[in-house]
Amino acid sequence: MGINDKDYADALVYEKQKQAQQQQMEKQMAGVGTVLSSGTINANNITATTITGSWENRTSLGVKTINEQDLQHDAMKAPLSALVDMWTMRWSGEWVSETEFQEDDFWRLALIRLTGANKLEKHHLANQYAAVYRIIE
Repeated sequence: MGINDKDYADALVYEKQKQAQQQQMEKQMAGVGTVLSSGTINANNITATTITGSWENRTSLGVKTINEQDLQHDAMKAPLSALVDMWTMRWSGEWVSETEFQEDDFWRLALIRLTGANKLEKHHLANQYAAVYRIIE
C-alpha cells in the first residue's frame, strides 16, 4: 500500500511549514551570540532548528500515527463493518471534529482505518485547524 496523493500533499505542506518556522527562527536568532541545544553555530551566522514534532508522530489526519503496539489494539482487530456500525451508532451522520480523537486510542485508530478504507469524508473548516469527518452512507 503506497502513499496517496492527499497524504503526499499534506506531507509537503508540513515540510514547507517546518521550513518557514526554521527560517523565521534563523531571522530572530541572527546576530545573537547564544547556542541553542537544537542549533549549531556557523562561522558567519547562527542556524537554529526547532523541534515541532517528527513526521513519524503525525499523519495527514492530524492525529498520531499507528505503531507496532497499536496493531494489537481492539480497533485494529475489529472488522471494518463493525467500525462503521459503531461510528454510526455513536455519531450517526453528524460531522465530528478531529479533536474528538486526540485522547481516545480506540477512536483514533478507528478513524485511521476508516479513512484509509475511504469510509469517511473529510473537510477542513476555514475557522479551525482540525478537520471534520462524517461517515459515508
